[in-house]
Amino acid sequence: MPRLVDSAVRRAEIISAATELIATGGPEALSMRKIAERVGCTIGLLNYWFKSKNDLIEAVLDEASTAAVARCAAVLAEPDATLEKVVSEFLPLDSNRTSELRVWLVFWALSIAHPHLRKGYSKRVRDIRRQLSEEIDKRGLVEGDVTPVVDALMSALDGIAVNALADPSYWTRRRQRQTLRWLLERIVPQAIV
Repeated sequence: MPRLVDSAVRRAEIISAATELIATGGPEALSMRKIAERVGCTIGLLNYWFKSKNDLIEAVLDEASTAAVARCAAVLAEPDATLEKVVSEFLPLDSNRTSELRVWLVFWALSIAHPHLRKGYSKRVRDIRRQLSEEIDKRGLVEGDVTPVVDALMSALDGIAVNALADPSYWTRRRQRQTLRWLLERIVPQAIV
């Protein structure tokens, strides 16, 4: 008799397997066959939950984005939360964030060539930009238009993250934090206190 599996559990297992494959081997490592093997199901069953590989990639990114947003919300709930502490959640400072950022960078690269994925990427970036803008506004850290500050901050975070993933021996956790602090002191000095 076949094993009964809760569909939400099975979907989570599929996303987890795909995340691990993307995080460790990049987009080339992601294949429906490999995912089916890891999860212990057929490719046909994978297609039941995800119509295409792009749908699966978007689900993986949604999972990574949800985790990052939850971490940021937890930091914001702390009484001593600073903007520096919040935005550092987007840096690869531990294994979970490193995995999430690898997934994000794969999605970033794929979105350049695939308009369907580009729309999803653009939406997520707009959401992050909006959330950062609201947080900076709420804290009164910038007078006037926060757009240039948010753009500079997001560009800096992307740059630090990409470099840290490409050269982790140079871009240690300490260097990432120091660089972020140095940048914040220049573009949003009030964010440090």
